[in-house]
Amino acid sequence: MELIDSKPKRPNRLKTNLPLPVVMRKDGTIKKIQATFNGFTVMIDDPEDMRVVASMGYFGKGNLSRSFPYLSTDKTEFIRRRQYHNRKQFKSTRLKKVIVLPDSDNEEIDDYITNLKPEYQIDPSCLSESVHLGLEEAFFLTHAVECLTIKCGNEVMDVDNIWNEFCNINTSFPVHYTVYYHFRAKNWVVKPGIKFGGDFLLYKQGPPFYHAAYVVIINAISQRRENVRCSKQRPLDNSSVMGLNRLCETAGKDLIVCKVILPENDIIDYKNMQHILIEELLVRRWIYSQKNS
Repeated sequence: MELIDSKPKRPNRLKTNLPLPVVMRKDGTIKKIQATFNGFTVMIDDPEDMRVVASMGYFGKGNLSRSFPYLSTDKTEFIRRRQYHNRKQFKSTRLKKVIVLPDSDNEEIDDYITNLKPEYQIDPSCLSESVHLGLEEAFFLTHAVECLTIKCGNEVMDVDNIWNEFCNINTSFPVHYTVYYHFRAKNWVVKPGIKFGGDFLLYKQGPPFYHAAYVVIINAISQRRENVRCSKQRPLDNSSVMGLNRLCETAGKDLIVCKVILPENDIIDYKNMQHILIEELLVRRWIYSQKNS
């Protein structure tokens, strides 16, 4: 069975970078990326750390951007001299109070301005771009790559504390992280697969360069090959698998069922992940007329 090739996207201004956000200091140590845990996700606010994480391995997602977080523009803007002076003057005399008038162009607007009784309200919106990491991404960068420092409040979280917190948030986190680590070790860029009905999407090099090649769904089973009940585990009956496979075919992707064989006690810890077996099952629909044409 031949594997599909990743479909390249249109050329863009982004260039391929290192597969992991590892920046070495002059003293030979790894620069630590600073992040904050808010009880739900892990956020990175520093612009330089955001650029490193987003461009090296394509971890996380911008909270205001569709895909790659908007940090700055590399394209030089050409403007007239008068525009430059007008912008400088406007910047120095910018008004902080705005009066909103009705959407009307008739003569009654003059009377409205004459009898105006303005009411000033402070705009509470102050949105800024930040990168949000998934739980699997955050733990991978903290434990496996050792380039991320996570704080909760003013305290730095250790690896055990991070693992326990993430397991409390998502009971399926140990199984999902095992699969995430498995494919990251194979040099795939792993992203959430919810928009295609799966658990993960696998990209070659990164989303800016290639379309996702595979949709991954996770199936946790015991040593006796019995399905482990999990609240967030997708059903793997024939109709569900065939429907998801047809969806993947329409999107030009292949479906992988990733079976995670749990230990005897059905408990996964990041310290014993080397004893966990993972099996990959490639699912495809066999069409008699196409195979015999």
